[in-house]
Amino acid sequence: MRWLRRIGVIGLYLLIPGLSAVTPLLVLPALTTAYGAVGLTVFGVAQSLGGTAAIMADLGWGVLGPQKVAHSTNEKRSSLYVSAAATRLSALALLAPVAALASFLIVDGDKGAAAVIALGFSAAALSPSWYLIGCNRPLTILWVEGLPKIVAAAVCAVAYLQGAPLFIYGLALVAAAILTWTLSAFATGNGFWPGRGEFKRGASVMREHFPLTIGRTIGAVYTTLPIAIVAVAAPSAAPLFTAVERLMRMALSLLGGFPSRLQSWVGADRENNVKRSRQSLLLNCGLGVFAGVGFAFLAPWVADFVFSGVVDVPLELTAIAGAVILTICASRGLGLSMVAEKKGNWIALANIAAAAVGVPAVFFFSGVIGAKGALFGELLAEFIGLVVQGVILFGGLSRIRWRRGNR
Repeated sequence: MRWLRRIGVIGLYLLIPGLSAVTPLLVLPALTTAYGAVGLTVFGVAQSLGGTAAIMADLGWGVLGPQKVAHSTNEKRSSLYVSAAATRLSALALLAPVAALASFLIVDGDKGAAAVIALGFSAAALSPSWYLIGCNRPLTILWVEGLPKIVAAAVCAVAYLQGAPLFIYGLALVAAAILTWTLSAFATGNGFWPGRGEFKRGASVMREHFPLTIGRTIGAVYTTLPIAIVAVAAPSAAPLFTAVERLMRMALSLLGGFPSRLQSWVGADRENNVKRSRQSLLLNCGLGVFAGVGFAFLAPWVADFVFSGVVDVPLELTAIAGAVILTICASRGLGLSMVAEKKGNWIALANIAAAAVGVPAVFFFSGVIGAKGALFGELLAEFIGLVVQGVILFGGLSRIRWRRGNR
């Protein structure tokens, strides 16, 4: 019966990002019906820039936090939660307005709506999922974070069909984030607002997380900004690229539950964490193969429903996107292994290399061959990051340790 319980837990971890992936599906058909390709582009650019701000404001807690929480005492866990809250609130106060302003300046459509929606997506930095994953409490994540997002998306979908303004989804996301913050404080017992001392100590925590934060910030440039880049380099290709990229990110959000579950599993056993990290890498690669092929063939059909027939998504684009999914799944597996082997800060180097290649590649190739070129630039960036992670993990003494496991 133990194996049934494990499958059930994994299922919950897949359900969590699954709900996050489904929530845009509740909104986008209504949004594209009401506002067409122009509205889709506004949504895509705002999500791109707001998502970048959220990743930067996370300050690396989503990567390092779960494994820290998994092997900490209850008192230490509470300290980690409050410290993360203080530092991420400070970062978000600086970064969210920047994302809103950038969205306002870039889009050609409803600039005000773009700014508000960007603010809504940046509020994702306040997610408590990293902490609850470390505590192995997937059910809590569902009602604390999943439920508010679903309700917000459903309300907006109905409102769009009734003629509501485009910016309403941004307001709904902010409201959902505030509700999640409140419910999380209640569920964890860690308090609603950090004390003044925590904000003062935030600088030292930021310094500790600085290498990974820089890496994730640079990584965000090639993972969440491509839509904004394409909107500048090839505006006519932006609606089609937005459609494929959003579907791909939805799929990756769904798949994110798998490595999320493995984070607490790998981090909970210090004696066998290298052996477990090796197993998690193989599992993530297998998942990537399955998901990449499935996406390539199913995404064109899904796009017709999600985007209300506003854009026609060809198989040649979804095939490239499927290859990106495979590469990212493998990269996630390597990332878990690097954190387990105390090499988490080296992920920054992989992100720097990927961004150095990806940003100019997306900009150049999208300008030459449109959406296909932008996807090729993303694939090239992810492949470079994967290679660098592999060299870091398997090089030198760590290579010997990896082969031997924990024997």
